[in-house]
Amino acid sequence: MMNAMTVVLMAQMPRAWHDTGLFMGMHWGWWSFWILLLAVLGWGLWRVLADRTATRREEQRKEEAEEELRRRFARGELDEEEYARKLRTLRETSLGA
Repeated sequence: MMNAMTVVLMAQMPRAWHDTGLFMGMHWGWWSFWILLLAVLGWGLWRVLADRTATRREEQRKEEAEEELRRRFARGELDEEEYARKLRTLRETSLGA
Protein backbone atom coordinates (compact mmCIF):
# COMPACT_ATOMS: atom_id res chain seq x y z
CA MET A 1 0.00 0.00 0.00
CA MET A 2 1.26 3.46 -0.85
CA ASN A 3 1.49 6.08 1.78
CA ALA A 4 1.36 9.84 1.22
CA MET A 5 5.15 10.20 1.23
CA THR A 6 5.53 7.70 -1.64
CA VAL A 7 2.97 9.57 -3.74
CA VAL A 8 4.76 12.87 -3.14
CA LEU A 9 8.14 11.36 -4.04
CA MET A 10 6.77 9.79 -7.22
CA ALA A 11 5.23 13.09 -8.27
CA GLN A 12 8.58 14.84 -7.89
CA MET A 13 10.58 12.22 -9.84
CA PRO A 14 11.66 13.27 -13.31
CA ARG A 15 9.55 11.81 -16.06
CA ALA A 16 10.65 10.47 -19.37
CA TRP A 17 10.81 13.17 -22.06
CA HIS A 18 7.99 11.63 -24.09
CA ASP A 19 5.61 11.65 -21.11
CA THR A 20 5.56 15.43 -21.04
CA GLY A 21 4.28 15.76 -24.61
CA LEU A 22 7.54 17.04 -26.09
CA PHE A 23 7.69 14.15 -28.53
CA MET A 24 4.41 14.93 -30.28
CA GLY A 25 5.44 18.20 -31.87
CA MET A 26 8.73 16.89 -33.17
CA HIS A 27 7.11 13.73 -34.45
CA TRP A 28 4.79 15.70 -36.74
CA GLY A 29 7.62 18.03 -37.64
CA TRP A 30 9.77 15.16 -38.93
CA TRP A 31 6.87 13.61 -40.83
CA SER A 32 6.19 16.97 -42.48
CA PHE A 33 9.87 17.40 -43.32
CA TRP A 34 10.18 14.00 -45.03
CA ILE A 35 6.90 14.33 -46.92
CA LEU A 36 7.90 17.78 -48.15
CA LEU A 37 11.37 16.55 -49.13
CA LEU A 38 9.93 13.64 -51.12
CA ALA A 39 7.45 15.95 -52.83
CA VAL A 40 10.20 18.38 -53.88
CA LEU A 41 12.43 15.56 -55.14
CA GLY A 42 9.53 14.04 -57.07
CA TRP A 43 8.68 17.39 -58.63
CA GLY A 44 12.31 17.92 -59.63
CA LEU A 45 12.53 14.48 -61.23
CA TRP A 46 9.30 15.09 -63.10
CA ARG A 47 10.58 18.42 -64.43
CA VAL A 48 13.82 16.89 -65.68
CA LEU A 49 12.00 14.07 -67.45
CA ALA A 50 9.36 16.41 -68.88
CA ASP A 51 12.05 18.67 -70.35
CA ARG A 52 13.76 15.69 -71.99
CA THR A 53 10.46 14.52 -73.47
CA ALA A 54 9.78 17.98 -74.90
CA THR A 55 13.26 18.08 -76.45
CA ARG A 56 12.78 14.64 -78.01
CA ARG A 57 9.39 15.70 -79.37
CA GLU A 58 10.94 18.82 -80.89
CA GLU A 59 13.68 16.76 -82.57
CA GLN A 60 11.12 14.30 -83.91
CA ARG A 61 9.05 17.12 -85.42
CA LYS A 62 12.16 18.53 -87.11
CA GLU A 63 13.02 15.11 -88.55
CA GLU A 64 9.48 14.69 -89.85
CA ALA A 65 9.60 18.14 -91.48
CA GLU A 66 12.93 17.35 -93.15
CA GLU A 67 11.55 14.01 -94.38
CA GLU A 68 8.52 15.75 -95.88
CA LEU A 69 10.85 18.24 -97.56
CA ARG A 70 12.87 15.35 -99.05
CA ARG A 71 9.69 13.73 -100.35
CA ARG A 72 8.58 16.96 -102.01
CA PHE A 73 12.02 17.32 -103.62
CA ALA A 74 11.89 13.71 -104.83
CA ARG A 75 8.44 14.27 -106.38
CA GLY A 76 9.78 17.30 -108.23
CA GLU A 77 7.70 19.90 -106.36
CA LEU A 78 10.87 21.78 -105.32
CA ASP A 79 13.97 22.59 -107.31
CA GLU A 80 17.43 22.04 -105.83
CA GLU A 81 17.97 25.67 -104.79
CA GLU A 82 14.60 25.92 -103.05
CA TYR A 83 15.16 22.54 -101.34
CA ALA A 84 18.57 23.62 -100.02
CA ARG A 85 17.23 26.96 -98.80
CA LYS A 86 14.27 25.39 -96.96
CA LEU A 87 16.43 22.65 -95.48
CA ARG A 88 18.91 25.24 -94.19
CA THR A 89 16.05 27.28 -92.71
CA LEU A 90 14.62 24.20 -90.99
CA ARG A 91 17.96 23.34 -89.41
CA GLU A 92 18.68 26.92 -88.25
CA THR A 93 15.35 27.53 -86.57
CA SER A 94 13.32 25.50 -84.14
CA LEU A 95 9.75 24.51 -84.85
CA GLY A 96 7.13 26.26 -82.78
CA ALA A 97 9.34 29.25 -82.01
